[in-house]
Amino acid sequence: MTRRFASWWDVATATQNDDPWEDPTLYAFLCDEVQIGFIQPHVWAVLQRYAHAFVMDERRMTFGPACTSVDARTDAINALAMQLRDHGEFPEALGGWRHEQYAVYGRDKSQRTYMAFTLERAACALFGFATFGVHLTAYTPDGRIWVPKRSATKATWPGMYDNSVAGGITAGENVLDTIVRECEEEASLDPELVTAHIRAVGVISYFYKTPTHGYRQPEMQFLYDLCLPSNDVRLQPNDQEAQSFELMDRDTIWQLIVAGAFKPNCTLVLLDFFIRHGWLTPEKEPDYTKLVALLHTPLRVPTP
Repeated sequence: MTRRFASWWDVATATQNDDPWEDPTLYAFLCDEVQIGFIQPHVWAVLQRYAHAFVMDERRMTFGPACTSVDARTDAINALAMQLRDHGEFPEALGGWRHEQYAVYGRDKSQRTYMAFTLERAACALFGFATFGVHLTAYTPDGRIWVPKRSATKATWPGMYDNSVAGGITAGENVLDTIVRECEEEASLDPELVTAHIRAVGVISYFYKTPTHGYRQPEMQFLYDLCLPSNDVRLQPNDQEAQSFELMDRDTIWQLIVAGAFKPNCTLVLLDFFIRHGWLTPEKEPDYTKLVALLHTPLRVPTP
């Protein structure tokens, strides 16, 4: 049954709903002696049967001594993920194999962040690796927001409302190129129009624990606003990610959020938009400062 929410704090803590650093039952994935992932006990038990190219001690997993390069680490961990998939392990995650590589980051002894390896998108949750995406809010000069409804056939969150445009950042693609491409693919927006009016507005970060299988998902989203040049510019489905787009005012959006009709992390993006545009203020919201802090929860793992 869909959960209803009583307040913005109730909404926000349904997505920022975990702190894996405080959970002693989790196992650590390390790269160059820096923790970069969080492994569930039931995943750990299965990995012990397959992870022969890795070093696993009582509480930690890391790459074997031969995996000293980006390519070697990438080959080893993708081979492990494919082996798990081919043996029918973790179908709730690996059954949605995307053939899309995500960058996973490490940190060297001088505290510089680097891309340590890449991994199939569907497998990142198994290891609790941080993932990175882009979210854009497209709105009209009169303050209404274009809201898509996700396709009923999508593997995740089918039929729920979403942010105007969003997507994961594939390894090797920069943030701006990702969102411009997604605007065209998902919403039929001309790249020239997007690049002329888009504005980078920051990032949000949070820990999400999946409700059914308890996977730990540190996430960081790069945010963009797109103030459309007129009310006549329309967003339309293009790649079957969305079944429809609808213009909504802030009250309609809030009622849908309260009703639990939005994909969970999209509510944090909208919360950030409401705050930045003065729709949510300290005078109107008793949890204002807590909400602002929650939107920037420190992940404490390497990020770009």
